[in-house]
This record gives sequence, C-alpha cells and structure tokens, in this order.
Amino acid sequence: MATEELIALREEIALLRRRVSSLELERDEFAQQNSGLFVLQQVFSSMNSTLEIDDILAMVLRGVHEALHFGRVVLFEVRDGVPSRRLETDPGGTVVHSPDPDALRRTPAFASMVAGTLELKEGAAEEDDSPLDDAEGIYCMVPLISRNTVRGILYVDRPPDSAISETNVQLLWDFAAQAAIAMENARLYSETKRLLEETQRLASTDPLTGLANRRALNELMERELHNAERYGAPLAFLVLDLDDLKKINDGLGHHAGDEALRSFAEILRANARRGDIVARYAGDEFVLVMAQTDRIATEAILRRIYAAMDRSELHCSAGIALFPRHGADATTLFAAADRALYEAKLAGKNRFRFAPEPA
Repeated sequence: MATEELIALREEIALLRRRVSSLELERDEFAQQNSGLFVLQQVFSSMNSTLEIDDILAMVLRGVHEALHFGRVVLFEVRDGVPSRRLETDPGGTVVHSPDPDALRRTPAFASMVAGTLELKEGAAEEDDSPLDDAEGIYCMVPLISRNTVRGILYVDRPPDSAISETNVQLLWDFAAQAAIAMENARLYSETKRLLEETQRLASTDPLTGLANRRALNELMERELHNAERYGAPLAFLVLDLDDLKKINDGLGHHAGDEALRSFAEILRANARRGDIVARYAGDEFVLVMAQTDRIATEAILRRIYAAMDRSELHCSAGIALFPRHGADATTLFAAADRALYEAKLAGKNRFRFAPEPA
C-alpha cells in the first residue's frame, strides 16, 4: 500500500475515532438529560399529592440532588426582598431545614439575583462571590421567579465533574421553575385559607365586642347540649342584660354606650372559664353558657362578674336556666332564662334570678 494511502487511511481512522468519541459524549449527555427529565417528571407528578410547601420543595431538592449529583443543594427563600436559607441537603443527600436561616452573604451577584436583575450565576469557591462561606468547587445559582417576583434562589455546589454542563444548567432552570410554581401555589393557598378563615370569623363574630354572635351561639349550643345530654352533665344558660344602656346613650352619647357594651363584654370574657360560651345575643343582651356547671358553681361565677361590674361602675341583670331542669333544648332554656331576667329587672335591676322550679 502506498504511503499516501496509508496516511489517508490513518487520518480517516482518527476522524472516525473522534466522531465516535463525539457521539459517545452526545450519547452520555442525552442519557443524563433523559435521566434528569425523568426525575423532573417524577417530582412534577409527586407535587400534586400535597399542598405542604416544605414537602413540595423537599421533593425539588431531592430531585436536583438525584438528577444532577451535586454534593449540596440549598434553597433560599425570598420574602419582601429579604433572603433566608430554608431547606438544604445534608452530606448524605437528605433534605433538612437549614439550621441557621441567616447564614448567608449578600455578595454582589447574590444581591442582584434577589433584586431580580441577574438570571444565572456560575462561579468558583476561590472567587469569593458565593453566598455561602463554605462553598466548595464550582457553584451555580438561579432565581425562582413567579409573577415577575423573585420567590427564592436555587443554589448548588460541589459538582461531580470539573465543569457544569449546559444540560445541567437547563435542568437546574427546570427544577427552579417547578419550585417557583410550588411556592406561588403555596402562597396563594395560604392567602386563600387566611381569607376564608377571616371571613368565617367575621361571619360568627360580633363586630363591636369581638364575642361570638347569635349565629355562632346557635351552632355552639347544639354541640354543648349534645355533650350535656350524652354525659348526663349539668349546664347553665345565662341571659345577661346591661342595665340602663338607654340612659348612657341619651346622657353621654352612643360612643359611651358602645364603650359600656365593650366593657361589659370584656368582664364576661375575663370571668368566664376556658371552654365557656360568651356571646352577644342582640343589643344589650348577652349569653353565657357554662358546661358541667350546677347552681352553686353558677352563683360563684356570677358573684365574680357582679364584683367586676361594680368596679367598672356598670350594672347588669341576669336570668339563669339550668339543663335539664328548666329545658332540654336551646329555645326552652333561653325562654326560661329570659323570664328569670325579666323578674330580676322587676326586682330593681343589678341582680340575678334563677328560673323557677318546674311544676
């Protein structure tokens, strides 16, 4: 074989070897990308199984660790422009709450990412621009953006290789996008839950005194009567009326009347026991329901209430009905206590009366 042919053949073999090597690299890169996408898909599917934000974010961090094989993954949360460490992987790859949320450095790159002006940062520990004091090797961080707001930052370091490939960066972006969606959904869920709870609270609360309103009283009474009947326990139902509210309103104005009602409500709340129901029924009428309370215990609590009223220079009248002696349901108990309240008013106010013994 001629020398020229031999040289050409060797060059062709070398070219083929370089081509094979290139194809093997592409194969490995595609395999890594497919593996990462598979993990990402698993994370995405698992996210639908819970609304707990820490559980979802932990899935994301585990996915990054498993797919990209970084030695450490850290999630920084950003609230109102203030970053803190929230979750991170320990040396074994387990996701844990960050032991010191404030253990971070506001380097220029990190501050820019928190502010939303930097979309990607790659660097090396020796450059001293990592947000962590103990950075090792090459690091990378990307922001978690939702509704044009930076919700957090996903940080990785201690990579398995000496460089971070474009595939790894793209997968990191994909994981960051999922984490951003999770954080936004959790924020919306939390806000919706808060608004719902606030709406329910307002629907069952008297706006002037902060006590339970008539609607809430009816719902709570059903529970208390059920328990009293089930366990054969006594229950005291009190209707209390602030004396001379009209005189206060006419003489000092409705603002003074409102203050008197708030003071009355606070006295009732302060002297009621944990678990007692204190409600504003209507106008100047209030209801106090005390489970597992007989006549003697009721009188003791009433005397505390009247002593507190005297110190506040206010007066009230009260009527009391006892379950099951004076009634077995809320309507009957209220009627019996209301009649007793009327008797207390007729007797001169600033006193209490028990419903008469049934015939």
